[in-house]
Amino acid sequence: MRKRRHLPAIAGSALLVIILAVVASTMFSSRATTHASGGSFYRPATTINGLDSIKMIGSTAFIVDNHGHTITVDANPYGIAIAPRTVLTSPARGLLRPGDIIVTNFGANDTGTTLVRFPGGRGPGLLFNTTPNAGTKGPAFEAFNTLTGTDWVANFSANNVQVFQPNGSVLANITSPFFNKPWGQAFNNGAHNTIDGSVDSFFTTNTGDATIDRIDVIPGAHGPTFRVFQIGQLSQMNGGTRIEIAWTASLRIGGRLFLDVLLALDPKNNRIVAYPHSTTINTVATRSTSQGITVFKGKPLNAPGGITINPLNGDILVVNMNDNNLVEINAAIGRAIGVRQLDNVPVDPQSGNGSALFGLAATFDSRGNLIVYFTDDNTNTLNVLSI
Repeated sequence: MRKRRHLPAIAGSALLVIILAVVASTMFSSRATTHASGGSFYRPATTINGLDSIKMIGSTAFIVDNHGHTITVDANPYGIAIAPRTVLTSPARGLLRPGDIIVTNFGANDTGTTLVRFPGGRGPGLLFNTTPNAGTKGPAFEAFNTLTGTDWVANFSANNVQVFQPNGSVLANITSPFFNKPWGQAFNNGAHNTIDGSVDSFFTTNTGDATIDRIDVIPGAHGPTFRVFQIGQLSQMNGGTRIEIAWTASLRIGGRLFLDVLLALDPKNNRIVAYPHSTTINTVATRSTSQGITVFKGKPLNAPGGITINPLNGDILVVNMNDNNLVEINAAIGRAIGVRQLDNVPVDPQSGNGSALFGLAATFDSRGNLIVYFTDDNTNTLNVLSI
């Protein structure tokens, strides 16, 4: 049994104040857990099972333009990206700040043209990108370069990947014969590929042929060049295959630890797949048809459409297109540890009517509680799931 420590002599009134403060803290903190020794500590919600509040942050259809006027734009919000600290040190820094959320508007007819900024994860939404821009058409998913603060966006209808600076202007417009209606987007956090001299890489997926590409960024005297390699091929679906992706430095799948892992959703087979060593696999012109390593397959996945990593425990968070559920997967044990409905509108699996969920991002608050941001295509809003 643990021995009790003796308190030093304290004046009676001061001791009473301390005791009352400790009792009040324990009574009124819903997340306090008591030790057998009589102390207490705060237990944050680190999985989706501890989150019970869904709130709308703001509309992506009615936003504020650069002149302070409310405007109506072609909505259908899909991608979400949280601005990193480096947006403050970028040469083209603008109003974008760390923690701001950027949402893409895919558009009702796949031809949306706007990116919407939510300062500090709060509404109302503000126009982020400089418009008009011929290269911005049907922006789907996006990912920040955490080293430079640029935002990379996959444009479905324009068939390109655009790089936006923190001030909303376009830095680069990347095209490639490998692109076929780009969809997903992920960043490798600056991992180098010594084979071709790249300093970092992005990944994009293609709806038209269910392929996965890596875009290597290679520095040069007159600016960077971009080399594109196909690193994967998943099962195609009628009407297009919507493959969203996420990158993680390491992932334990069952009893094995893998490094430099690109995760991809296989919606036709209700599967999550992994591509280890994603930065260096296939640095040749031959198109790889690898289907990756199966991380998880089957229910409760139901046409998975959005994916991110739980930053607190490394679990995989996925949203389903066919039932509007959020699912948390522990890859180490190969099990779903939580399911949470985010939109109760029923989904028609044939037409897709009612399907709401695509974009997904996760962070945590100052007390260590998980926060999950998601877009709702039924309401054209950015929303948050929290404690």
